[in-house]
Amino acid sequence: MTRKLWLALAILGLGGCRIVSQQELAELTSPPNPHMASIDQTWQQKLVPQVLHDAQPVSELLLALHKAGDFDTACRTLGYRSQAENPCIFYVKAEGQIVDINTASRSGKLTLKDVGGTEVKVQIGPTLRGTQLRDGYKGTTYQDFNDQVLFGEYGKAINDRAVKMVQKAQVKVGETREVYGVFSTWDIPDALPDIAPVQIRLLGGQPQ
Repeated sequence: MTRKLWLALAILGLGGCRIVSQQELAELTSPPNPHMASIDQTWQQKLVPQVLHDAQPVSELLLALHKAGDFDTACRTLGYRSQAENPCIFYVKAEGQIVDINTASRSGKLTLKDVGGTEVKVQIGPTLRGTQLRDGYKGTTYQDFNDQVLFGEYGKAINDRAVKMVQKAQVKVGETREVYGVFSTWDIPDALPDIAPVQIRLLGGQPQ
């Protein structure tokens, strides 16, 4: 085969090709996860409504947990655990006056005196610790993702939405607020663990 014929075949072959960008190449080798692509809709339309629906008043939940005695039973009947190796997630509602806001570190917290008498600490960021919001959402599990890194990014994206919600709420000491959120635990707690919030609203007011 002559050199000219080889050249012609090469040109014809290139005619059916196109140059792709680095982003397109990355998407072809590792397609974007649909759960990451729809994170805003998931937060607004699924995750937050789920927590609001499942949340129990702080005092009632703590009482029920201690009455249950056996933690595995308590988790099955009062909480949620997607995998046996995960802590149990509980959905909770607190309402009362904000008595302190501590922003000395990036893991800021507010303290609310619940109407039932329980002192409730709520994470307000700008850094939220843990993955309880991700792990408490019943719409996805680790099996829905390509790898652990992507699942970690999904958890961070959910936490970021919670921080934005807190910032919009503009909480102040002395206000009376309703807080809906989740906490995780490996055992029946003696004191209420810190809550990761999904909604903060003025008592009787609109969601923030």
